[in-house]
Amino acid sequence: MTDYIKNLMDRLDITEEQATQVIADDKAIDKGEKLFEQTKEQKKASKKYTQSKKAVNAYGKEVKREYKEDNDKKYLIDIIAEKLYQMDIEPTITNTEREINFQYHNRKFRIVLSAPRK
Repeated sequence: MTDYIKNLMDRLDITEEQATQVIADDKAIDKGEKLFEQTKEQKKASKKYTQSKKAVNAYGKEVKREYKEDNDKKYLIDIIAEKLYQMDIEPTITNTEREINFQYHNRKFRIVLSAPRK
């Protein structure tokens, strides 16, 4: 009996046979098998409890995250889109401060603008 099996037996209060089964199940799950699937109700409940819709700070007050508009990035995206229009390419701005999609010679392209801090 290995130390790992002994540890499982002590921590989970199970028999040696059950501990080896736990190890076998873990290996099967790691390989992609779906051994312990949830029912629809269980999935709905777990989704409900894992989603976070509001943030609470240390004082118990609700915090609303606000993003500052980056006018420089908006300006650059507009200039890039304008140049693409001049080349008879019709871009689609998916995010006004970040992303442009377009097609050129029947291929899809995406330009993503990022501004590193340093």
